[in-house]
Amino acid sequence: MKKIFGIILIAGLCSCLKESQFEVDGKAPVYLSYEDFSTLKSIPPQPFVNAGKIVTKGNYIFINEYLKGIHVIENSDPSSPKNIGFIQILGNSTFTIVEDVLYADNGKHLLLIDMADLSNVKFITYIKDQYINSLEPRDEYPKDYIGWFECYDIQKGILVDWQDKKLTNPACEKKF
Repeated sequence: MKKIFGIILIAGLCSCLKESQFEVDGKAPVYLSYEDFSTLKSIPPQPFVNAGKIVTKGNYIFINEYLKGIHVIENSDPSSPKNIGFIQILGNSTFTIVEDVLYADNGKHLLLIDMADLSNVKFITYIKDQYINSLEPRDEYPKDYIGWFECYDIQKGILVDWQDKKLTNPACEKKF
């Protein structure tokens, strides 16, 4: 009798768990692997949205765009600086420049980038897991969106976009 009661109890609990699950249309993060350097390149000037660290070198000013890359400003005439380009480094939050080498993070690794030609920067190498202990969850969510979404997990890679997706039991919701 106790066995039958136990089986009924377990079956009842399992059915409750299934009923508590819900599916909803929402957004899911699109990740880029920390080891994929294919997006690292020189591109046309980008708008300033979330500017950060500033470094000067010669007649140039370099300004970090948080998690996107580095603005390149030509400043030979300080009364009229020109935004001439952008070095796209997804996941970037800090950088420095020594001679013609840009040292920049992509959230996890220290990247070394040859910037002798600012219009065509070149990946040199990287130092693996340089920043792994500093990876902290960030409060990232789909901009201009209200509803359920899959929480961003910084351990899975660099957040590059959000996609529409059917979600099961999402833990994150943007209400306003």
